[in-house]
Amino acid sequence: MLNICIVFAQLERETIQKRVSDAYYSRSQKGFRMGGKPPYGYRLEEILMEGIHTKKLVEEPGEAAIVREIFDMYEQPDTSYGDITRYYAEKGVQFYGKELIRSMLAQLLRNPVYVRADMDVYRFFRSHGTNIVSSPEQFDGIHGCYLYQGRDAQTDKLQNLKGHMLVVAPHEGLVSSEQWLNCRIKLMRNKTIQANRKAVNTWLAGKVKCGNCGYALMSIKIQSGKQYLRCTKRLNNKACPGCGKVYTEDVENYVYKEMVRKLREGQSPATYTKLKENPQVKQIYREIEEMEKEISLLVDSLAGAGETLTDYINQRVEEIDQIHQLKLEKLSVLAENHATPEQMEKVASNISLWGEIDFEEKRFTVDKMIRSLKVFPGSVQIQWKF
Repeated sequence: MLNICIVFAQLERETIQKRVSDAYYSRSQKGFRMGGKPPYGYRLEEILMEGIHTKKLVEEPGEAAIVREIFDMYEQPDTSYGDITRYYAEKGVQFYGKELIRSMLAQLLRNPVYVRADMDVYRFFRSHGTNIVSSPEQFDGIHGCYLYQGRDAQTDKLQNLKGHMLVVAPHEGLVSSEQWLNCRIKLMRNKTIQANRKAVNTWLAGKVKCGNCGYALMSIKIQSGKQYLRCTKRLNNKACPGCGKVYTEDVENYVYKEMVRKLREGQSPATYTKLKENPQVKQIYREIEEMEKEISLLVDSLAGAGETLTDYINQRVEEIDQIHQLKLEKLSVLAENHATPEQMEKVASNISLWGEIDFEEKRFTVDKMIRSLKVFPGSVQIQWKF
């Protein structure tokens, strides 16, 4: 334990402090920066090791229980990001005073601060080209880790672990290495196959949800050859009454008719413009540009600044960067919901040739028109993208 603390304190003093001039990138590193906000599930405690002032993470029981619950849920094969975010939204649980969103959840699940790191964790990061500062003996199955952005690494560490730095930390992790690795590998598989995942039973896959609980509906084939939609939450633990016996074909026919009606109501492909011409997008770009200018000025001011001014500048940079991240998330949502004129021409063509196009073309059409479908006993609610 003593050696772990000393190694971390030295790394903190010799490496992290050298990055003050790179303050703008502190949040994009998606790791924990001492003196900043502690990861959800922990609080900070001041410690003195070998004359070095540093801080140690200490478990916050209520939050830690939620972190463990999140890993328990995500480890289940059929549980998605959406399932977890909806679950906590329904319970009214907030994270740092905000509703849990996909990007926050992804960061939490990837963060090795929560793992009780053992040699399996060591081998995992080693196999991905991570620079491991701590010795193998320090991976004792008790303590968590910090993952720092490598100065010369070419990629963000959420996307690629190669060239980044891992150090065993003084605090105890919250979840076992087996569970953390199961979740981490699931995240990596999702990133690899999500875009190419093949739906088998219905072209509504990925869009259709249970109206009662919000979990995904699965199309199940019965002996007669017909398919019906079943709530995955009800299948897993009977915790939802489900949406009744709803045949997949009936929902597909209803959705197709509604797509036809939507296009006939005057939603012409001509109403779609280039994404950058969207007034909301233009405004966000202007705001981001102003924030980047302010951050640049603040970072330039660090040269020769005293401790008080440095603390203020770092705090201000952190505040601006949090807003910056929210703006980028909003851009992502706008981009996801956007369709080009060419894509909408294809959508209109596919609708008119519905009986002739293949399964994947139907999925493409649904994806461009519909954000989500909620199925209730006797009714279907469609949330359109336009």
